[in-house]
Amino acid sequence: MTLQVLVATMHQDDLRIAEKMNILCDAVIANQADREEIVQQGTVSGVWKMITTPTRGVGLNRNIALMAADADILLFADDDVVYNDDMPTSVLDAFRQNPGADVIVFGMQMMKNGEITETRCSGNCRLHLWNSMRFGTYRIAVRRSALLANNITFHQCFGGGCPFGSGEDSLFLKSCFDAGLKVYSHNYILGVCRKDASSWFVGCDEKYFYDKGVLMRKLFPRCACLMTLYFGICFKRETDLGVLKRLRLMYAGVRGGKKMIPYSGKA
Repeated sequence: MTLQVLVATMHQDDLRIAEKMNILCDAVIANQADREEIVQQGTVSGVWKMITTPTRGVGLNRNIALMAADADILLFADDDVVYNDDMPTSVLDAFRQNPGADVIVFGMQMMKNGEITETRCSGNCRLHLWNSMRFGTYRIAVRRSALLANNITFHQCFGGGCPFGSGEDSLFLKSCFDAGLKVYSHNYILGVCRKDASSWFVGCDEKYFYDKGVLMRKLFPRCACLMTLYFGICFKRETDLGVLKRLRLMYAGVRGGKKMIPYSGKA
């Protein structure tokens, strides 16, 4: 089997991002900047290819990388990840050891201000829709053949740079489950993800909760209101908005999500 890392990034001038990430295998780097360019470089460990487009939106960027990929196994990545040296071997070994797996979610250490603050790892188990909506794309590896056979791509209206601020990872996994793909988690730690800053997240403000309502509509069309109620009440991250305001914004998002109406500043 072969492995490619598919990196979504912005404003890169050259392929040094692959060195910073310690990518020791083939890679396709989808770079959103103000130009069109394709560059390729062979290394001892593999071939790095960067496709630069003037597009915006993380879903579209990941789809650009997907269209250019040709390996058996694809590992999605953000540009703030630094991989362990043994990552390529360990990821391929995980798929060899579980030939029935179409998708595997790996572990990752989270770093902030130079210190490891958290290790995100779900162990070795079969995943289902109800216990897999919290995994970021940067931890997901897939069999390319499974995506092609089921025409699975990333939604282009959700995530950084899109009308709705997040959720492309959850929607991608839901597409996998809807297609009947087998999804597992694995206890291997890919590396370290630096979360010192975000290029798009500005806090849990009104738009954040409205967008969550839209996402609930897309994820759970038959029980969006119930899921919104649960999320709004159980929300634990820091916000100045009270529970009733959060629920009002999210229910507005559920209604707006029917026609994919972005937040207007009123709810």
